Amino acid sequence: MANPLMNILSGFGGGSSNLFMQAVGAMFRGESPQDFMRSLANTRPELRGLDLTDINATAQKVCQEHGVDANKLTAEITQKISTMR
Repeated sequence: MANPLMNILSGFGGGSSNLFMQAVGAMFRGESPQDFMRSLANTRPELRGLDLTDINATAQKVCQEHGVDANKLTAEITQKISTMR
């Protein structure tokens, strides 16, 4: 079965792995999620219409629109990050 995170992120161009690694890099640099998403929105038009002030609510909305269980997705992301340490 395909990973829902990768399916959603692959729609944002540059491939899902690239975007995921950019997010991980921002986390390691100490960037806030809001700052990362704002800078990403400057280069990715797919993100420009999203409300980036409340990332959790926006993430819930995007997951719902794509038919993805947000809790399962969060668990998958957490698992993926924990394997990188």
